Amino acid sequence: EKVYSGSKIMAIDEENLKPEVDKTKSDLDRTKKQRKKMDEEQQLNQRLFRTHSDETSDDSRERAHLLEPSEPIDTGGEEDNDNNDGGEETYLVESQRSRRLKQFFEQFFYTTLLPDTVPSVGSVNFVEGEFTVKLLKFIVWTFILIAVIHKVVPFLTDDRDQDLELWQILVFDGNLIVCDLTVFFLVGRMWRQQLGIDHLGFLLWAVLANVYFQLQPYFHFLQHSATLYEMHCKWPWKLWVFALTLIPFIAYIVFLHIFYAYKNGILVIKIMEVLLCLVFFVIPLAPSPYFHLHHWFAGWLLGMHSNFSDVWWSRALMAYCWGMYINGVAVYGRDPVLSCEYSYFLSVDQECPYLECYDGNGTEMIEESMITPDWKNCSADSYHP
Repeated sequence: EKVYSGSKIMAIDEENLKPEVDKTKSDLDRTKKQRKKMDEEQQLNQRLFRTHSDETSDDSRERAHLLEPSEPIDTGGEEDNDNNDGGEETYLVESQRSRRLKQFFEQFFYTTLLPDTVPSVGSVNFVEGEFTVKLLKFIVWTFILIAVIHKVVPFLTDDRDQDLELWQILVFDGNLIVCDLTVFFLVGRMWRQQLGIDHLGFLLWAVLANVYFQLQPYFHFLQHSATLYEMHCKWPWKLWVFALTLIPFIAYIVFLHIFYAYKNGILVIKIMEVLLCLVFFVIPLAPSPYFHLHHWFAGWLLGMHSNFSDVWWSRALMAYCWGMYINGVAVYGRDPVLSCEYSYFLSVDQECPYLECYDGNGTEMIEESMITPDWKNCSADSYHP
């Protein structure tokens, strides 16, 4: 057999041509199957696009569309493929709705009220780095919330320091509050958090702490302090039961932090942090009979060690303890942990004239030392912190 191509004649051997023909047919069949699959995927994408458009334009029409049977796709009579495509379409639509819902909640709870970026005008920055911005925001929002709580609480209860004024907090305790917050920020590694503290995911836990402490006046058995004298002489059995019920929960939270630190290879570092804070802030004060564990101090001391910013339960505990600090300062003031002993030391050291006592003739000055409280003696008339 001969084939004519232009002016040349080539003789082709039919036996040699057959394998080439078979290979060509196989390639054509494979190409047709791939093209058919691509057409089916394109049709499915078009249907998903139409469905997404319907969702965006009209939510009610979306629900009706999902309930109605889908338009048939011509797949050469393969009904099983059509059913599978319909199931896949429904799954993708539901996944899109879940993602949108998740994005909504993330934006609602984790959008800061003020940006964490460095404020600037042109090329001039007002502060150095995001670290400083987050610290300043932490300090400013703390003072704002202290002021708000201080003004709101009088409308709710009389269980507060009724002689305390806001200006007194700012003048006498303002510098100490800034020092507290700076230590809290550094030990708590708050600069590592993706966001500043001014978002609902953080603020709501602080609000919850304030709600709890302002509900205490409605439960009489909670109206006691955490001092040796109060615990030994004044605590009712209901308060002991309440405290004991909290022990498993507290132990569980501590275990979570220990296990997380161990899993990440930083357990020794965390233990050293806690020990150093105890050495600096607790051990020098604890032996004093005037020691008073104010809840502002407890929240400040515990909250800074709940500093695993990549897990929600640690961030939540930090925010709750921060709320404890705010409540204690706003309602009762940042009273010294050593109570009257600290005040007496300052008065004597500064030779304050109000410590001078005179005899009946007003001529001889008499100085009397302060009577030390005894927490073991429940019938003592002396001062008890």
